[in-house]
This record gives sequence, C-alpha cells and structure tokens, in this order.
Amino acid sequence: MKQNNLNIIEAKNLSFEYEGEKAALKDVNFKLQKGSLVFVAGNSGAGKSTLLNIINALIPEVIEGRLQGTLLIENRDNLKIEDRSKIIGNVFQNPRSQFFTTNSTAELVFAMENFGISKEEIKKRLSEIVDKFDLEELMNRNIFGLSSGERQLLALASALIMDPSVIIFDEPSANLDYGNAMRLRHQLKKLKDEGKTIIVADHRCFYLKGLINTVLLLEDNTVKFYATEDEYFKTIYGKRAVDLFEESYEIREIIQSKEEEVIIEDVTCKDILNNINISFNKNEVATIVGVNGAGKTTLARLLSKVIKADKGRIKSDGQALYIMQDADYQLFGASCLKELEISQSDEKINLEALDSLGLYELKDSHPHSLSGGEKQRLQMAISKVSSNQVIIFDEPTSGLDKNSMQKVVALIDEMKQNHTIIIISHDYEFIRNVSDRIVYLANKGIKESFYLIENEFSRLNEIFKEMEEYYNYDKQVKG
Repeated sequence: MKQNNLNIIEAKNLSFEYEGEKAALKDVNFKLQKGSLVFVAGNSGAGKSTLLNIINALIPEVIEGRLQGTLLIENRDNLKIEDRSKIIGNVFQNPRSQFFTTNSTAELVFAMENFGISKEEIKKRLSEIVDKFDLEELMNRNIFGLSSGERQLLALASALIMDPSVIIFDEPSANLDYGNAMRLRHQLKKLKDEGKTIIVADHRCFYLKGLINTVLLLEDNTVKFYATEDEYFKTIYGKRAVDLFEESYEIREIIQSKEEEVIIEDVTCKDILNNINISFNKNEVATIVGVNGAGKTTLARLLSKVIKADKGRIKSDGQALYIMQDADYQLFGASCLKELEISQSDEKINLEALDSLGLYELKDSHPHSLSGGEKQRLQMAISKVSSNQVIIFDEPTSGLDKNSMQKVVALIDEMKQNHTIIIISHDYEFIRNVSDRIVYLANKGIKESFYLIENEFSRLNEIFKEMEEYYNYDKQVKG
C-alpha cells in the first residue's frame, strides 16, 4: 500500500507508570506514517488505552502518573492537550463517556463553539458533516435514546467536524453488530482515502483486513512493531479470528434440551417487539442475534423483569440474573472481591471464581480501575457465584482478547450444566464456540430459531450477511 513517508507521530523511549503502580509501558519506540491505518493489538490490560491516552494527552494532563520519554506529533514535542485536540480526534470505546450534551445537534457543534469558531463557519461545517454522513435522522435527538451504532456514528462525526489529521478509535467494534462493524470499515476506508491517519486499538480485526498498514502489538509492557498486516497475521500471538466464516472452529456437542425453563407467550413491548412466542430451555446456551436496535436488550430486560410487557406473559420460576452490556452500571463494590460478596458470602468460592477468569491478582482493586475487558470478566465472575437459575449475558465478550474469550466460553460451558443460559452477542467467533441454539430477532419478532448443528452453520452465516446488507454503505458516507 502506498503511504506518505512523513512521520506524523514518533515515540522515543516512552515509559509510563500510574501513581503507586508498576510501569504500564516501558521504553516504547515507534514511528507512524501520515495517511496510514495503524492497528494497536494486545491482550486486555496490556496498555492499549494507556498508549492512546498518551498520544491524545489525557496522560498526564488528566490522568496522573509518571511519563518519561519523547512523543513528537507533526515533529513538535510537548504539545498541550488543547493543541493536540486540533490535530487528533477521538472515538472512545463507550461513546457516551465522551459526550458533553444530551442533544445530538448540540454535541456536533460543541467543540466548534469551544474554539470560538464563527456562527457562519459552524453552520457550514455542520451542514457538510450531516450531508457527508447522512445524519439528518440523527439531528436533534436525545443521545441516550440512540443505538450503539448511532452513538458511535455521532462520536465519529463530532471528532471529524474539527477536521483533525489523526483519528483514534479505542475498541470501536466492541459494541457493534456485524453490519455496523462492516459499515465502520467503509467509513475508515473513506477517511484513509482522504489522507487521514487512523489509529485503531481493538481485539477484533476481521473488519480491518486489507486496510491495515502497520501493527503495534503491546506485550510485556512494551511495543512490537510489524511493518505489514500480513507480518502480524502470521505471528503466533493469540489473535481473534481474521476470516470469520473461513476460520476452523472446533466441532462441539450441541445440547437440545426439552426442559423448558422460561416460556414467553404473545409478548408485545412498545413499538419494539410484537407478539413474541418462544421458550428457553435448561442446560442450553441460546444466543440472540440481530442488528443494533432489533430489540435484543429489550427482550433481556423483559426476561429479567426490569420492564413489563404491554401484553402477553412470561412464565419462569425465580428471578433471572441480567449481566448488562455496560459494566459500569452494575459494579458497586469497593474491590473485586467485595463485588462478589454481594452475591456470595463464601470467600473461597469467590476467590476461585476470580482466579478462573484471570482476576485473582486484582482481587483488591477497585472495579472502576479495571480495563474494559477486565470489567467484563468481573461480571462473568459475579454470574458464576450467583444462585440464579436463569442467567442472561448481554455482549459478554465485548472488549475481550482471545484468551479471555476462551475463559468465558469455558465458564459458560460449566454453568449450563445447572442453568439456563441466554446470551446476546454480535461476536461470530464467540457464538460458534459457545452456542447450542440461535434466535434471530428481526422486524420486531423472532425471524428464525434453530440449533447450531453442523448443517446449520451456513444458516448462521447467511444471517450475518443479511445483517451486513441491512446497512446501506454508500448512503452512510458520501464520497
């Protein structure tokens, strides 16, 4: 791939340690070329977000710690955060954490107003970005009413409206369905064609294949540099699947239980779900799939009695445990161990649960100090020590590396022996490794329900392709 040889970012002997902790990064060196797409890889907690926060100056200006070494941006050293914000745009893993308003239009103009841009120029840029990304339907909307894909699109447009040279994405595919991930690919290609430098930190890279120029792999508190994506793909590093549908998945026994644990009869909820009829069985793992906004989370909230249906009934014994997609809404303890004590008083059981998910060393850490992937694993530990018979996981592999995903698969395989497991997931690789049954939500109802036996793999593939076709790429970003 042809690249401009100008280095837009250069790190020289960068090291960083958070206050009171061991070094997060040591002696990091790399050069990023202008107009390239850089993929930042590494296990959960390896320091990907730390590196991104050093580049955008959140470290050390907002997040305190000891930073050493040199970081050149456009050949300039020691740029303040306000100066970098004119060069670098950011799209965080959870876009809600970067919004300053509750109105989508107000959010788009927020940065321009803060930099004192004239009203005429604000109107001009707003019109251009709305036209480029076809955002008419997102204007003057309540941000908290937007789907995951819509929030990310708004965050991207908000970052681009200042016309930055560099755009940073932190785990952008974590909460996106397959169609939205492929739409993101299309958006990234357009930005790259425009000469933008793009830095993407993620565990999943299937949607980036063919776009990546260089790879930074964070391992052992430092960075390994790969000059091409092929060079990285050939490494033994435990990466997530690159070719989702061509990957070789292990043949598993598919459980087809007849013991109904949860029965849904003629359930309708608002204008989201209409006349739903289905049952979920004990000892099975049923995975609900569908595009963002199809009603998957609404169904989970109905099953866990967080909300009530407008009509119909749900029959089940006891309360379902709902492990939410956004871990921050569900973590209340003063430490990881204290978090588990809310559900289970036996310390031995709690410590074993933490150890099984690679969290034993973090048992005394505050839950909100963990990385996104570590928070996900803590939620899995909560489910393991819970006494609830029905457990619902909403995107349990969001932000997880391959090793952590495999631990979650092993845990769910163990738990289904005595539970009814319901999963909401967009993660094809995870679905192929854990699911007994697929429930496809579309058009406000259940479009398909089938067991994932060998001759049905193609059926699952067709559903993912259908979800991809749901989005009109050419409409989303006008060239």
